[in-house]
Amino acid sequence: MSTSAQHASPRRPATARERLARSASISKMPITEPMDRMPPGPSESVARQTVRFRRSRQHYLTQMHDRYGDMVTLRVVPGGPFVLLRDPEHIKEVFRGAPDVFHAGEGNSLLVPIVGRHSVLTLDAPEHRPARKRMMPPFHHERISQLVVAMQELAEREALSWPVGRPVRLLDRAYALTLDIMVRVVFGVDDPGRAAELGAALRKVADIGLSDILVWIRPGLGRVWPWTKVVSGLERADELIYAEIARRRTDPRRSERTDVLSMLLEGEPDDEVVRDEVMTLLVAGHETTAVALAWLFERLVRHPRVLARVREGLDEPKDPYRTAVFKEALRVRPVIHNVARRLTEPIELGGYRLPAGVSVLPSIGAVQCDPRLWGPDARLFRPERWLEGTPPQNAWIPFGGGARRCLGATFAQVEVETVLAAVLRAVELRAVDPGDEGSAMNHITMIPKRGARVSVVRRLLP
Repeated sequence: MSTSAQHASPRRPATARERLARSASISKMPITEPMDRMPPGPSESVARQTVRFRRSRQHYLTQMHDRYGDMVTLRVVPGGPFVLLRDPEHIKEVFRGAPDVFHAGEGNSLLVPIVGRHSVLTLDAPEHRPARKRMMPPFHHERISQLVVAMQELAEREALSWPVGRPVRLLDRAYALTLDIMVRVVFGVDDPGRAAELGAALRKVADIGLSDILVWIRPGLGRVWPWTKVVSGLERADELIYAEIARRRTDPRRSERTDVLSMLLEGEPDDEVVRDEVMTLLVAGHETTAVALAWLFERLVRHPRVLARVREGLDEPKDPYRTAVFKEALRVRPVIHNVARRLTEPIELGGYRLPAGVSVLPSIGAVQCDPRLWGPDARLFRPERWLEGTPPQNAWIPFGGGARRCLGATFAQVEVETVLAAVLRAVELRAVDPGDEGSAMNHITMIPKRGARVSVVRRLLP
């Protein structure tokens, strides 16, 4: 690392092992008060509840709500017990609750090994507000609009690389594309070799399996195979990111650059702070956006009428119907099925007494498809509903809500709509498999079970 970078970071950055230890200590916070007034929940073992929550929460949470009501207690490790919420009024109370009582940072403690201790995802009051304010400038509409052309070019190039007449796993291609956008547009790495190396390292970090999470609970496993690869993957990503930060600090053109990394370096913050911020963007903006794209195309190719109408508006920079399709796809196929807030003191909610240490989890998938709120066609993909009236309050929450609403929500929407339009201008697609594609949990995201398989019918651009 360069001398200037070392000078900018007087503190030694936390290592991957230290971040793992911190995550484990937060997730083990005890509950010292009685739990006799908690909502009802399943009586099955903690192990079974944990496995079902980790592997199939897209089905499990809705099943539990249908069986036990709008508030359900789950005993899950690490981080539990959890109280699931489906009622929009309860969700509003949580999102609008005092930040020093409803700790979202502690609710996201499992992310500490990846995003670090300075991330807006893992910080709580009072540190969270200034950190969030520091990250807001790159997400202003004007800054985002400067990146659209680069997104379009990368998306068009990606789509034109797909073979005609052969199945393509769109999820895999969306992972590659959004990572390319992340490395080149967000990180601003324009050297092909460095971009490929950094992209590969970041993809390994993002691709965390269920068994890998064991090292989050017991950091000592990081010295034992196969968990050593988890730690080494984090360390390699750290090494490359710190190298990019050092390189950018000495770049004489830094003030002219429009990439997010250069913007984050304004004000000369610690290297570790910047590292945590860019890793936050990876977690919040790479995998989730890729999965959203895969589901959006999966829905479109199975609804030819909707696809045809989207094509009619491709020449419109801001087509309302394209936005309606984006919102509807996230409604019926949410990428994330819950967000979490850990209580720092007891609260009364929905007639129950919830003790400090419990985490409350708004159930995104359950509330977004609740027939009581969305009508008898709640589970149908019908984008027109977004053009017909005002949606139910606090019932569309794919980006969370309140002071902790996802900072990159606008960026994600612009990216998805930009990629969607660019791909449809470049190629004509159809579904490979009949019927709706099932879903599967991939650590915290719900992905198309077969990878959103599509086929290119023909190329529309030379």
